[in-house]
Amino acid sequence: TLGECTEELSNLADAIVEVAYRGITRELTARYGSPSTGFAVIALGKLGGSELNYSSDIDLMFLYGGNGETPGPEPISYKEFFKKTANRLTEMLSTYTPEGLCYRVDLRLRPEGKIGEVVMSLEGACHYYQSRARDWELQMLIKARVTAGDRTTGVALLDYCETLIYSTTLDFSAIEVMSATRDRLDEKLAARRPGKNELDVKLMRGGIRDIEFLVQCLQRLHGGRFPWLRHGGTMLALSRLRDKGLISATEYWRLASAYQFLRNLEHRLQFWED
Repeated sequence: TLGECTEELSNLADAIVEVAYRGITRELTARYGSPSTGFAVIALGKLGGSELNYSSDIDLMFLYGGNGETPGPEPISYKEFFKKTANRLTEMLSTYTPEGLCYRVDLRLRPEGKIGEVVMSLEGACHYYQSRARDWELQMLIKARVTAGDRTTGVALLDYCETLIYSTTLDFSAIEVMSATRDRLDEKLAARRPGKNELDVKLMRGGIRDIEFLVQCLQRLHGGRFPWLRHGGTMLALSRLRDKGLISATEYWRLASAYQFLRNLEHRLQFWED
């Protein structure tokens, strides 16, 4: 099924990222010494929701527990140690070789996007999401999970952000934000100027992104009252929204069948054109 294949692809990616991270850590520790704080690789997007495509970028964010200095023969700050870790991990996963590459790594969803630090401390990340994050950045964290490294460090951030993500009242500003984001997607799609008979199954009206946005908006709106709705997977979240009576059985059937059809189509297009 769609769920089984995307979960299997995500589990494989988790394993690859973890093995790469451990190898890099061994090399850096031998030179600089071992930090006494944790480092977490947080998956976002499709990988974060365990819904990876056959040809997907993987969206990652890097986080370390706290500041200090390594005790090795060439001591450096924890920040510098983990910056080296993050850069080497990104390079290892995304470098083209004669056998191809593992994954296209996308770091643009990290705090501050392209202009932000490659790796951020737990305290700095908590402050960012509390005081400066845009609404869509909080919505994006619905799918966030620790994919490699120190789980305690990563979970500490995600637990902190839960109260920021999910509304405890019926705050309909989430719907307004979703509508504005939808408009920006329309502008992005129009800028591509697709051919007359071309369809973008991800970004078009009624496409994959629309269904995901709808689900996430309902999760944000009701997740404060119903923690059970807090799940990164779109299909399971849809099922739970139906079980709580927040969408009707007919709405669930239409959305779930459309989503499965479009995701299967997306996979087949990627087989065809990579």
